[in-house]
Parts: sequence; structure tokens; C-alpha cells
Amino acid sequence: MNFSKLAVTEIKRNPTRTRIAVLASALAAMLIILLRIIPEGYPLEIAMPERTYSGGDIVIFPALAPISSAEDKALILRDWQGSDWQSHILYYFPKIKKTGYFCSEGAIGWRAMIPKDVISAISDIPNIKNVYPYRALPCLVTTETSGTFPAILRGFNEQPPHSLEPYLHKEEKHNPSRFFSESCVEDMEAITSRQVMGKIPPGSTIHVAIPEPRVAEFVSPNGDTTLHMGMDWDNLAKYSFLVVGEYSIKVHEVIDYEASLGSPDPHPKTIPLYWERPEILIPSALFEKIAEETSDNIDPAYFEPFSSVFPTYQITLTVDNMSQIHQTTHLIREALGDDYGVYAIPEALFDTSSKGHVVMPPDLHKLFSGLIMLFSAFVVAGNIYIIVVQQKRKIGLFRVVGATSKDIRQYVLTMVAYVSLSGTCIGALLGNLLYFFSFLASDMAFGTWLSQVLSEFAIITGISLLISLSIGFSIAHWASKLPCAEVLSHE
Repeated sequence: MNFSKLAVTEIKRNPTRTRIAVLASALAAMLIILLRIIPEGYPLEIAMPERTYSGGDIVIFPALAPISSAEDKALILRDWQGSDWQSHILYYFPKIKKTGYFCSEGAIGWRAMIPKDVISAISDIPNIKNVYPYRALPCLVTTETSGTFPAILRGFNEQPPHSLEPYLHKEEKHNPSRFFSESCVEDMEAITSRQVMGKIPPGSTIHVAIPEPRVAEFVSPNGDTTLHMGMDWDNLAKYSFLVVGEYSIKVHEVIDYEASLGSPDPHPKTIPLYWERPEILIPSALFEKIAEETSDNIDPAYFEPFSSVFPTYQITLTVDNMSQIHQTTHLIREALGDDYGVYAIPEALFDTSSKGHVVMPPDLHKLFSGLIMLFSAFVVAGNIYIIVVQQKRKIGLFRVVGATSKDIRQYVLTMVAYVSLSGTCIGALLGNLLYFFSFLASDMAFGTWLSQVLSEFAIITGISLLISLSIGFSIAHWASKLPCAEVLSHE
């Protein structure tokens, strides 16, 4: 007598309970696969305006390290002593100016970083493509239409990691393939913000007064020597720039309730929101030239080479694969320590906004996966137990016709395995179908995705079956010990 075949037939005769158990296994498999999507990375185009404007995919600040629930160091609240022109930290963490930030008791805190020190510390980390220090100086801008107002002069890469073209309005005569021309340094070219500075037609000239930058050394609370950039506003250097274009960085949209009120259009009208930061973009080579000309009191060693030793308060990194950015960010945090704030730009945006994006810490993925599989295994085993209890008479008849305890255990365990495998396969198929749409929006290689799908399917199926059979064995053992006479006497 084939007891495995009898078990499958019995499962099919109890569709209601079987469906519940299969559904539990399917949901468990789907949840485990979908949990993997969250910590892996982000879609390729997510937060592209911010990544374009900040100049990278991961941003590093000289403070504001993420606080872990496993942190066992003493934390203190420290005031933020920075300025807006130094970095984009007030865009990503706007409350830091009022509330300060938590850090470890011996942390150095907010200070200027030397790019080569950071680059050296993270040189062995995979998936890092390029490193871009943020270069900026405060200034006063004078235009014919807007008068004089404070702004930020920023050195911008002539070929940035993410193209500025979608956000740029240029002079028609200007070379359409580049937003800075080949003679940009000699021609003193600049790009202005349309939202902040008003309409400055391409071809106009703006006049900029730049204070003399100073590099000062201080001793931090833990005794380390730190660098800070200061400005001497008594010594101003004046430059004139040719405006070759304007940029508009649209980052979001909000509903225009007033315009939508009473409108026959079923779709609400929206108002675009822009990154309103008064930055004047000039070529990085031109910025380096101006910094050298205006820095009479700075040690020449900070200019040799300028790109790697001149102090900065923000460093951005580009990555080869956004699909692995969480792991890369985690490795950078470990390499730099808790005195640096390292964030994937989408993470910095969503963690401090009301968008409610949840990021599953990678180290909790295994724990949650195990708990989910354990729960589904109990559901499967519980339903099989009820089926077995209802089939006491049939088990007694099996014993009468010569079934051994081993045959009864085989009968019960086959039911457990059939339900567990059916549910896991269905859930894995549906989960990976959803995962496939996430893959299409990412830059993960197909071979990597397929390998991950197959390996996870094997792991989930194997562990789910193992847990279900382990719990189901106690039911099978109990059923195999049922005396046939006792069972039949109660029927």
C-alpha cells in the first residue's frame, strides 16, 4: 500500500483546511522574498534630482552618524556649529540647526574633512565608483535686476556623475551637449538658480564678491586636532561671471487645494517644489583657480593637489550598482567609524521626511525570516493535526490491515511535506514575480538577480520543509502510537 499517495489523496479531500495551510506557507515565502527587496537597494531613478545636485549616490558628513539600537556607547547631544554654505546637510537634516545631533562622548564632531583621508579609509570597499568633494564658498552676488544678495559659489564638475541637462535652461547658442563649454575657465562661465535668483537671462553678467577663506586648527573635546574653514569678510575678491544657463531642480509636487477647489478636472492640480538653494555653479577648475587666488593665508600644502587635500564638509560617492547601495553604505560606516555621517541619499531623504519609507536593517532579515517560517510551519502542522484527529478511524483501519508505525509516520509526514512544499512554491513564484518588477527598475545584473532568486528559493524551500517536518514529526509520532482497538472502539 502506497501511504504517500494515500496522504496526498486525503489532503485533496480536505480543501478548506488545506487551503489555509497552503496560504500560510505561501504568504511566508512571499514575505521573506519581499523583505529581501527592501534592504538590497533602491530603484535606479529614485531621488535622482537630489543625487544629481549633490553630485553622487552616497553622502558623507563629518558628523551625524546613524544611531543603532545596538549602540552601547554613551551618547551626548551636541550643537551643530556649521554654516549652510559648507554642505547640503540642512536640506537632508533640516532640524539639526535647532536640535543639534547625538554623537558618542568622544566624537570629534563637525569639522572640515581632508578628502584623501576618507578615500584611503574606504579604498578597499567594493561598489564605489568615484569620490567627489563638495567645493563651495559664501559670496555676495550683484545683478542688474536683483541688486546684491548672499549666495554660494560652488565648483561643479564639468562632467558630473549624473547629468544636469534635464534641469538646465541654456542659451541657444551654447553647446547643447555640455552645460559648460571647452573654454569655460577662460570665459568665466557660470550657471545660476532660476528659483532663487530670479530670471537672469543667459548672456548676462553677474558680479561676485568672495571673502578670503582661512583654514584654522582647533583641538576637539577628545584632544584631536581638527580643521575648520573660516571667512574673512574684510578682504573681498571680486569676479565677474558670464551666465550661460539656469537650472531648476524640481524635487516634489504638492496639491494646490485652492486651484483644485471647484475644478471639473477629477485630477487635483499640483504645485511643483524646487530645491531652493542660492548656488552659483562654476567649473571645478575655475573654482580651484579662484580658491588659490583668494587664499593668501592658507598653507599651500592644502592645494597640492587641490582635489584631495583641500578641506571640505561634504563628500559624495557614486556607486556602480544602486541595487547594492545599502550594503556599500554599511561597509563605509564601519570603515569610517561613528564620527562620520554616511547615508545613501534616498535613505537620508526618506528617513527625515513624512514619506514613511521603511528600511529593514540587513542584520534583522534572517531573524524575521526565521520567525515567519516558524509561524507558517505551526499553521501547517496545526491543520494537519486537525485532519489526523478527524481521521482516527482511518488510521485504525490502516493498523488493522497491517500498517506499521513507520507507515503511519510516512502518511502524516507526507501530508505535512505536500502542504508545505505547495505553499512555499506558490509563494516563492508570486514573490519573485513582484521582485522581477523591482529588478527591472534597478541596475542589478540579470545573472546576479537570477542567481539570487534560485539560491533563495532553495534555501526558503529547504528550511520551510525542515521546520514543518520537525514540528509535524511529533504529530506523526503521536498518530503512529494510536492503538487500533482503542481507535475503533470510539468510532
